[in-house]
Amino acid sequence: MRFGIVCSKFNARYTDALLASAQEVLCGHEVAVVRVPGSFEIPLVLDRLARRGGFDALIALGLIWRGETDHAELIATECARACMDIALRRDIPVIFEVVTVRTEAQARARCLGKKLNRGRDAAATALAMADLRV
Repeated sequence: MRFGIVCSKFNARYTDALLASAQEVLCGHEVAVVRVPGSFEIPLVLDRLARRGGFDALIALGLIWRGETDHAELIATECARACMDIALRRDIPVIFEVVTVRTEAQARARCLGKKLNRGRDAAATALAMADLRV
């Protein structure tokens, strides 16, 4: 199978870990990785990959820190909406794991952790959806 991953460079400590975990799960499959500056840029590249074709599923990886303003919520909401639009419009699974966190502990648990690792979860979901042909 062939997968595309679009991963934010912002918050690299965590996004690098998400990417590494996803690639570990997808070992043995063809994986195209594109790094973008931040989470807001993910949907544009996902859409380009979907238009190019040849992928069984696409994965969006990023990390957004929630702060005192609505900025993080706006970025996360629009990124999620755009990813769903791409999935429905292009008829390809788009796995959304742009993680939003408030604390360092949450970021570590979701990106660096062994139990709750969103990169690993994203890849497992991509494999399951790529296998699901209805």
